[in-house]
Amino acid sequence: MKRVGIVLALIVCCAVGCSTVPQAAQELVGKQTPEARLMLLDGEHVALRSKAGTNVAILFWATWCAHSRGAIADFEGLAERYAHRGDLEFYAVSVDKNDDFESLKNRIESQKLHALTHVFSGNDVQDEAFLGLRGTHIPYAVFIDSRGVVRFVGMGTGGLENFLDSKFRS
Repeated sequence: MKRVGIVLALIVCCAVGCSTVPQAAQELVGKQTPEARLMLLDGEHVALRSKAGTNVAILFWATWCAHSRGAIADFEGLAERYAHRGDLEFYAVSVDKNDDFESLKNRIESQKLHALTHVFSGNDVQDEAFLGLRGTHIPYAVFIDSRGVVRFVGMGTGGLENFLDSKFRS
């Protein structure tokens, strides 16, 4: 039943847009990153906690979500803008279903999303990182600092862009 609720929330959010971050996600800010792994497109797993010493920006999105299409393009722009920083990595986590793997690869190529590290579990909204970081709606952005502490959660990329600019631009 919980899965159905999350799927319905995702559909509604993508149809009408979301701007409010759920309270459960907001409560992550200031806390250590939960245990979660990211599965890269080649099948390799990366544990979020293994990224200590590196700042990590994450965007959860889906190829079928209209709001995600703009957000992933903006996220690519952020990754390009901060590409010179060796201490900041950008992960684009697709919460598409396993059947949509080819659609994801096509979207990456057609939108030229090459500044991002792409993640795909095929587990839809049951993605380990999405659940661990308390995602309920997409596009959903998270920033984890070099000490493994969640410093930002937000819907879309606008708030993340402002956060990154305040943190890294002088």
